[in-house]
Amino acid sequence: LVEDLALSTLVVILLVGVALLVFFRSVMPTLGLIISVLASTLWTFGTSYFLVGYLNANSAFLGSIVLGNGINFGIIYLARYLEERRQGNAHFKANRISKVKTWKATLTAALAAGLSYGSLSLTHFRGFSQFGMIGLVGMAMSWLSAYTLFPALLTAFDHWGWMIIKRKPSKGTSGRRFEVSKVISSFPKSISLISVSGIVFCFFLLSHANRDLLETNLEHLRSKKSVINGAGYYTQILNEIFQRFLTPMVILPKTHEHALQIADKLKELKAKQGKDSFIVSVQTIEDFIPQHQPEKIRILNQIRSQLRPSILAQLSEEDRKNADLLFNPELYHPFGTQDLPPLIQNKFMEKDGSLGKLVLVEPPLSKDIWKGENLSRFIEDLRSTADLVEPGAAIAGGMAITADLVTSISEDGPKATLMAFLAVIVLVIVLFLNPKTIFLALLALIMGVVWFAGGVVLLSGHGFKINFLNFVALPITFGIGVDYGVNVFQRYQQKRSRGILCIIRETGGAVCLSSITTIIGYSSLLMASNQGFVSFGLLAILGEVTCVTAAVVALPAILISLTPKKKTVVIDCPA
Repeated sequence: LVEDLALSTLVVILLVGVALLVFFRSVMPTLGLIISVLASTLWTFGTSYFLVGYLNANSAFLGSIVLGNGINFGIIYLARYLEERRQGNAHFKANRISKVKTWKATLTAALAAGLSYGSLSLTHFRGFSQFGMIGLVGMAMSWLSAYTLFPALLTAFDHWGWMIIKRKPSKGTSGRRFEVSKVISSFPKSISLISVSGIVFCFFLLSHANRDLLETNLEHLRSKKSVINGAGYYTQILNEIFQRFLTPMVILPKTHEHALQIADKLKELKAKQGKDSFIVSVQTIEDFIPQHQPEKIRILNQIRSQLRPSILAQLSEEDRKNADLLFNPELYHPFGTQDLPPLIQNKFMEKDGSLGKLVLVEPPLSKDIWKGENLSRFIEDLRSTADLVEPGAAIAGGMAITADLVTSISEDGPKATLMAFLAVIVLVIVLFLNPKTIFLALLALIMGVVWFAGGVVLLSGHGFKINFLNFVALPITFGIGVDYGVNVFQRYQQKRSRGILCIIRETGGAVCLSSITTIIGYSSLLMASNQGFVSFGLLAILGEVTCVTAAVVALPAILISLTPKKKTVVIDCPA
């Protein structure tokens, strides 16, 4: 995990830097932007140290995400700054215009993304809630850095004479025009038809989605190395050799008496369920202690007294040795749990050294146990049975954790996703107040999210499932996805006379660069050996692609198709 995270962070910094240099073609502003986002990342984790105190399996890879996503606000700022400088404006005027013209759109995007992360705090699963809290801080720090530290760095570089920016005719935010606009202007109706058809198809897929979308086997999220030649590989071999599940579930009542009662009730449940039961065996340490020991010792003494020497003399030498061992009076004394060998004691011993309060339950080796409904039923049977004796008795084990994760995703996932969506809607309405801008920005987001959801269902047919790592990509897609529509259609409202094609040609490149840097942040996770991280990266990339495509390609094409030809603006935009 640590190796994967360190490598992914370095790769993100390198690739994002290269992408910025290729797009902006200006070294010092790019360097300032990278310094700014690195600072915001450090601020994020410094603040999170006091809020949370540590990282978990979910939040550990937020470094790459904050770098890739948090740089978006600085990209929009820098794009506008270079546009103004290349049109001949001095540094201070360009800096001022960049702040005034972009702060609202980028703040909306930052708050939307932050609230989408924050919606995860509503979940009961600690991994999700901490991820959401740190992500919220990350977006706030990234925007703050983009509008404080970054302008200060630009000012310092300009003062020192390090800013070399050639003046060019106005050709868009970066000095380059976004050539995809030619494709949009050439085939607006075809793009519109494909876009609408895609929405209809995705709704069809969503109507046929089921619970099988959720991953219930944590083995599928292990490291590749573990599965090929590590712990996961050897665990499977051991299970096959012993033909039993070697890591049983553990029920932890507070008293020895309750442990015995729970075990008895589970054995009764197993007998009642018959061959359909997922309970293979139930054990307490008492199962290794013979019952009625005093009575058995009495019977052994009776047998010993009747074995006269003449009878023993008729036995073979080996049988006589066994008889002497079996009927040795020095061995005739009751024994308890403390007399058992360590191999047995260690299975039932707690950290404080106490014995007799654990109940071990073995599930079958069959893969059927990992199906969502079967796993939930098995864990529910254990919990309900234990609660009959001791309400709230804890149950430990990988299967219980998995069942709880699936339940959390099933119950809390829709809540967090809905909250993220509502937060984004309210935020866009409050900050913009312009009905058309609000409508177009949210329409682009909805289009992208519908495609995204349909893609998830489509991938599930090829073995890709929602798990406790990649689940967080669902709500944060709302916050990050609205970024692109907000930036495009706010600029469209500011310069509506120039037409949507000109806006896409001028700003589409910067918007797509923002998406590319975010995708780079997610793509670094594809190198991870941990399959959970890989699944998160794939899902998050899918959301990025659908949302930016909807904002920059699909919705503009639809607007052009609906605009009368006489009002269509030519592709050569006026200055």
